[in-house]
Amino acid sequence: MPRPLIPNRVGAILDAAESLVLRDGFDGVTVERIARRAGIGKGAIYREFGSKRELMDALLARCARRLVDQVRQRVVEASTPVGLSAAYRLGIVALLDDSLLTAAFLDDEAVLGSHMPAVGGDRYRQRFAWITEYVEALHEAGSLASDAAPEAISIALSSFTIGLLSASSVLGPLTRDQLAAALDVVTTLIERGLESLPDAGAPAANDAHLLLLGRMAGQFDADTEEHR
Repeated sequence: MPRPLIPNRVGAILDAAESLVLRDGFDGVTVERIARRAGIGKGAIYREFGSKRELMDALLARCARRLVDQVRQRVVEASTPVGLSAAYRLGIVALLDDSLLTAAFLDDEAVLGSHMPAVGGDRYRQRFAWITEYVEALHEAGSLASDAAPEAISIALSSFTIGLLSASSVLGPLTRDQLAAALDVVTTLIERGLESLPDAGAPAANDAHLLLLGRMAGQFDADTEEHR
């Protein structure tokens, strides 16, 4: 008897993979086990993803998209305009709430095992261009007080994020608490060194946040599709 069709088969596959990887680690999970958890045949997974590694890359992209959606929702629901440091804090909360993304930032071998997330230089360069436009918009909104050029601020913010992704592999294993503390320090530096008070949360800043988040969401969607 043929297996019943599963609505949103890709979503079911990624849900199954996420729960298994978080429990047993990437190296401890097989495509067969993912298929059983999703209630589909092994061949159905290979019709969607070329390999387990591509499936994992798509899963990480979905987690990143989920983070973006969560931050966007918080910005939309905020009763007052959101400044740069407040937006960063929203991102920190969303990151630390996502076990798989936290594992990626911590380079947690128990979870990621031998998997090396795909890194696209073009994607980082595109995000850098977007972040530069974002910082320019915050300047125009009166949200940032720093005299530093938007490009310089963008380089600093981007370098921090990229550097943090490789910190565990260079400095040794970090804990979730250490990651949270490091993120909090950077957010405090942004608040004290870059923001214009009391206009840090100027209304136009929200438009800049939402534009950047929308662009990043589109890129993460494209990443998910590319790994299929």
